[in-house]
Amino acid sequence: MGGAAALTIIPRHVMGKGFVAPSDQLTKGIIGTGQMGRNHVNYGGTRLVAVCDVDRKHLELGKQLVPYKVAAYHDFRELIHDPNVDIVHIATPPHWHGIMSVEAAEAGKDIWCEKPMTRTIGEGKRVAEAMKQYGRIFRINTWFRFQDTFYGLGTPVKPLKKLVQSGLLGWPLKVTISKHTGFDWKFYWVGKTYLEPQPVPPELDYDFWLGPAPKKPYNIHRTHQTFRGYWDYDSGGLGDMGQHYIDPVQYILDKDNDSPVRVEVDAPQQNPDAVGTWRSITYTYADGCQIVLWGADYGDPNTPYIAGPKGNV
Repeated sequence: MGGAAALTIIPRHVMGKGFVAPSDQLTKGIIGTGQMGRNHVNYGGTRLVAVCDVDRKHLELGKQLVPYKVAAYHDFRELIHDPNVDIVHIATPPHWHGIMSVEAAEAGKDIWCEKPMTRTIGEGKRVAEAMKQYGRIFRINTWFRFQDTFYGLGTPVKPLKKLVQSGLLGWPLKVTISKHTGFDWKFYWVGKTYLEPQPVPPELDYDFWLGPAPKKPYNIHRTHQTFRGYWDYDSGGLGDMGQHYIDPVQYILDKDNDSPVRVEVDAPQQNPDAVGTWRSITYTYADGCQIVLWGADYGDPNTPYIAGPKGNV
């Protein structure tokens, strides 16, 4: 005759002040467990339950991110439709961001997406439409306007915002982002104009990795980190890392809802495949404010970061 099992209910307060029950946590799945996907695991209040990658080696590393078992997928659509996943964290190359974001929203998921948001403006508009259409939350993982020491300046953004709002510097303002003001544009994120075709590694599903991108012979430099140097997948240091530098400036100048009326570019002729370098870019707004980007060693090292008619930073 079998005995009845005893059931013990433990009150939450017994577990300690910081204890959060698994049922009270948001769950997430990571698509793309390369460097970025593995580096951004610990977001407060969330629990990793699934990983996905088209590279078997990366997928194995993803499964080891937490000390418990998680679901592992080759096809991102399986992760998106996993009922245990609340939030989809997209950490793939940008040429996949738009498609995955829209499909995740349609599946009823909220999205964390690594920068850049999408590879093209049109893709970005479609993502914004999908969030409204399906009533989902979309977060782009660039956060320096909110917290942490701002790249290159040794200070958070909020004091600079407060200074600008005070009017002490006057108006309009000119913000110069360059190596001289502490910003590294990562010019090593450039492509190679000739790539020798190589055998595809057995662990990589290269056709799936390419996805919506044009079919081109495999070379290791096209994939895994160095993909940033090719227009088919990303847009180099300016279009990728540049978001971390420019987004806080938009916040400082209160330009989130404004676009420049003029853009002036000084750069060599770009290769249609490989991202190249540039010398300077100037964005001018209707009120006279300017954001100036200097590449590599271009420009005067004595130029202030923020220049106004009444003072400089």
